[in-house]
Amino acid sequence: MAALTNSRNTPEFADRGSMQVYPVEANTTVYLGSMVALNANGNAVPASSVAGLKLVGRADTVLNGIPGQDAVNNPGAAGAMSIVTRRGVFMYGVNDGSIGAAQVGLIAFAVDDNSVSVSDGSGATTVTAQSTTFPAASSAQIVSVGHESISKVKVHSTSAGGTVYSEGTDYVVDYQAGLIMLVTGGGIAAAASVFVDYNWGAPTRSVAGRIVNIDSSGQAWIDFWYQAAATV
Repeated sequence: MAALTNSRNTPEFADRGSMQVYPVEANTTVYLGSMVALNANGNAVPASSVAGLKLVGRADTVLNGIPGQDAVNNPGAAGAMSIVTRRGVFMYGVNDGSIGAAQVGLIAFAVDDNSVSVSDGSGATTVTAQSTTFPAASSAQIVSVGHESISKVKVHSTSAGGTVYSEGTDYVVDYQAGLIMLVTGGGIAAAASVFVDYNWGAPTRSVAGRIVNIDSSGQAWIDFWYQAAATV
């Protein structure tokens, strides 16, 4: 399509495009209220720990279905029915106890269609007690561990363990980029040397969204408007 030479009446999605319709994959059931993902064919499937899925939000209704009807396309051909999904902030369970108050603001990964984790499912390679030194006080207190797509990060003061520092209080982690940043006023001083345990490897889970709060039930509120670049 050529560049404009005149004004254009550009269409806009209502409600910021929070509701979208996707064809359901063959022989698949998508339950209302579940986390929905698109597979490589662009068809809707339940969110899971399968690599390469793209999270698109919560299953709201079956297109042209009756209220409360799940998308039971099983048996059924791909696209025989469609599901209406919604992006927003929704509450889901924490699969492995990895999400608490300290993880608010981090991204969460879909484990299945009803639970999330801060672990992206990677971990083919385990690194133990990697010596890491933060820059001088005059520089930004950020270090790279040398790998992207990390998980299960633990920072401690000695190679044998020593003081185990608290994520969110002493440091924060960019799990996708493999970066660790000190928190001002935390227990790790500028230019300090620490030891880091972590796993790294290609992620097998897809981003669900950003953790915005923890419910009193222990479940997590997830903002499905936030998606990593690789999963939109």
